Order: sequence, then C-alpha cells, then structure tokens
Amino acid sequence: MDEEEDNTRPVSIPHELISEILARLPVKSLTRFRCVSTRWNSTILRPSFSKSHFFHSAAAAAAATGASVTLILTFINRFNSERTIFSVTIPSNQTRSVPNPTHILTIPGFAHPFVSQPLNGLICFNLGSMCVCNPSTREFVKLPWTQPGVKSPAPHHRTNAFGFDPVSNAHKVLDTWITCQENGMVMEHRVFTIGSRSNKWRRIADSPPYFPFNEGVCINGQIYFRASPGMIASEKPVMVAFDVGQEEFRFIDMLGDDAFMNSEETVLMEHDGHLVIVDLTTNGVLLMWTLMDDKWVKKRVEIPAIYSEINDRRR
Repeated sequence: MDEEEDNTRPVSIPHELISEILARLPVKSLTRFRCVSTRWNSTILRPSFSKSHFFHSAAAAAAATGASVTLILTFINRFNSERTIFSVTIPSNQTRSVPNPTHILTIPGFAHPFVSQPLNGLICFNLGSMCVCNPSTREFVKLPWTQPGVKSPAPHHRTNAFGFDPVSNAHKVLDTWITCQENGMVMEHRVFTIGSRSNKWRRIADSPPYFPFNEGVCINGQIYFRASPGMIASEKPVMVAFDVGQEEFRFIDMLGDDAFMNSEETVLMEHDGHLVIVDLTTNGVLLMWTLMDDKWVKKRVEIPAIYSEINDRRR
C-alpha cells in the first residue's frame, strides 16, 4: 500500500506571485506587511512596485465606479513656504459635490521651493538635499548632498527636475548647478537613478548654457521646460527637452506668438501624450500650442459660459 501524500508540508510560494498579490492590497495593509520580512519590505519600497500598485489601484477604482479620476493637490503657505499634499478621488458619477480630500504629507518650508509633478505615485522635492517620496506609504528617500564643482565667488543657481524612462522603467532626478561668470554660464549636470545600487550622483555631459524657468513636465521619457539661452532677460526663450533614458539635452525653437508662449500666465502640461502650452484668456477662450514632431500647432477652444464666469470670479 502506497504511503499517503503528506499535505502538511508548507508550500513555497514564488516571490513573483507574492509581489503580484501585494500590489493588489490597500496601502494600510502594505504598511503593516513591511514588517513581515526584509524581502517584503524591500519589495514594497521599490519604485517598480509603486508603479504596479498605482495601476492596480486605478483599475480597481475604475471597475468599482465605472471610471474615476484621482488628483494629487499641492497647497503652499505663503508665509512659511510650507507645502501640504492632499489626494482626492472623484468618481465618474459624481456631478455636484466633490469628496473630501485626504491629507497625505506636509513638506516643511525651505529656501528651495522645487516640488515635482507626481510620476507613477512618486514625488520629488528639495529640502536642501533632494528627496523622493511615495505619498501613499509616506516613505521618502533622502538623496546625497550635491554642491557646485566650480569654485568661484560668482553666484550659483540650482535647478532640479524629476523624470521617468518607460524603456528602462527607471525614475531619475536631474540636478543642475549653474555658475554665472563674466564670460558666460557654466553648466554642471548630475543624475541620480532611484533604486540604483551605487546610491550616487553621476556627472553627465554638459549642455549648451541655459537659465531655466521654474517649471517642468515629464512626458514619454522627456522632461520639458522653458529657459533663457543666456543671462540676458531679453533673449528669446527656448524649450529644453531632456531625454531621461539617453540623458541628453536638445533645444526646441519657440515659434509662434512670443507674448503667449513666453508669458508667465501660461503653463506647461500634457495632453494626449503631447506637450502643450496653455493659457485661458479673459474672453473665455483656451489657447493651446501643442508640440507635435518638434513643430507647434495652435488650437483655440471655446470655454462654456458657466466656466468662464467661474474663472472671472477667481481673477
């Protein structure tokens, strides 16, 4: 007679399957499960896991409500520069009232006001040293300190950007020091890859000189921001594009209505996978310049009267 199979032995579950299960759990559960083991903790903190959890959460919310939109809102205290981050999920069937926002994180005020757009659930900000935060788990990583390599009494300017490369599935922080000297600007660029084993900044090739505006948006592995090509304010701005994967810069001409494209009233944003410069005029018309194959296409959108009235009240 054959011996009965022993079903009491523990079954080893592949870690890949465990990771898939964890990616479908609520944030509160993930916070507790980080204590299970070192491997579970490192898995939950990986940027790739954050991306997977973000998409599973969005899919679950869409299935439950038909469709929904989750917004991450940032408010700044003008007195102490403190920034408070909230999230709010708006179901598709919500027509009148908006659900109460959930407080996620408060960032202390500091002399460096940079706070990036959310990328796959991660936010980058400057507290003297650069930090990358997962607002859902309230965990953040503080990156090593940087300083300009150029020793000069001339003033230094620092600018930062946060991007994601969909090819390598990597989040990267761009740190740039600009030294303004009598004979021009000296550019020093460094890149930090989130989750890399080296845990170090890498110096990359210098770019042509530019002085960036305080803005930036990452679209399909490209970080875009407007900049002045020199220290003279009257020089015509250009659009700078940084390839997150190749870690290379290129300049795009700002052709079109100069007063519009260079105005501080306009904003950069993504629309249908393209970079767009947007301005809402006082007469209820939305002006949009869309970058398509490095060419600008102008579009006018008439805003319904009710929204124009709301905008006028806000002004």
